[in-house]
Amino acid sequence: MGTALALSTSSLLQNPSAYAAPSPITVAVIKVKDNSNAPWFKPSYEDKLRTILSTELASAGHFTVLERDASTLKELKQEVKNFGIWKDEDQKALTRAKYYISAALSDFAEVSDESSGGGIGFKGFKMGKKKSKREYYVSFDLKVINVKTGAIAYSRSIEGSAKEESESSAISGNVKGISLGQSETKKTKLPVTRAVRAAMVETAEYLDCVLYVKDECIAEYEAKDEKRKQSNDSLDLF
Repeated sequence: MGTALALSTSSLLQNPSAYAAPSPITVAVIKVKDNSNAPWFKPSYEDKLRTILSTELASAGHFTVLERDASTLKELKQEVKNFGIWKDEDQKALTRAKYYISAALSDFAEVSDESSGGGIGFKGFKMGKKKSKREYYVSFDLKVINVKTGAIAYSRSIEGSAKEESESSAISGNVKGISLGQSETKKTKLPVTRAVRAAMVETAEYLDCVLYVKDECIAEYEAKDEKRKQSNDSLDLF
């Protein structure tokens, strides 16, 4: 036992790289677009969502994230040319991503709209409360493309729901022919942008799992997919 441990320790000291963590994976988020025709989606959101996903991947610490925006690359190339230091190999240095990542908002819809309320009256005055709840469905289609082969290495649908709740109260009455009233509305809601950002975070976590970590997390995602297929329910991301 002691001899085996000594041999193992000796091997580790002689070849530490055999047990070193894998090198960061070089990736580039090439686009995040809208295929759902969501009324709230603006063209500027494509760049914002691409930036969010790139930032989430970079913050994981397991990726080298390249800037893939065409205009940015053009400006960078022109800038270094102005200093006379642009070389042919510089172009290759800008395109060394192992994987290209693209995502598309495939669906965003209101799936339920519920409301409830009640009130009481006393001596000409009425008091009432009303609650309403809306639930939205969001889905992103993710593709991971192997740059060398052009093949889709991984693909996945990221699904979830976002809820918006509101509560209102009102008091009304009549005193000597004068109408009196007061109303108040309180909202507890999850804005669209926050819901979509949460999906981007989930996307980054999935990519970290399948491209770098590659441990039991893969089985966990496979189990989630199987459960989703069987129940036809959305993954609870929010």
